[in-house]
Amino acid sequence: MNSATLALLIPIVAIVCGALISIMKMKTQQQKNNRKQQASQDELKQEIAKLRERIEVLEALAVDEQQQLRREIDALKRA
Repeated sequence: MNSATLALLIPIVAIVCGALISIMKMKTQQQKNNRKQQASQDELKQEIAKLRERIEVLEALAVDEQQQLRREIDALKRA
């Protein structure tokens, strides 16, 4: 190898290595972001499940209160 070829190869190798390092850093960052996003999604799913349970309880209470009110109205009508 002559010096001109060597002088041309050194910057090319440096550029390629720099690009590879940048790609690896981006992949690492993307993996971190994916883990954070998955954790956030899991928290949201848990919160939605809790809210659904609360809605079911509230619906049951609302139906029960309506039935109780009907019974009281019927009792007053009979009296």
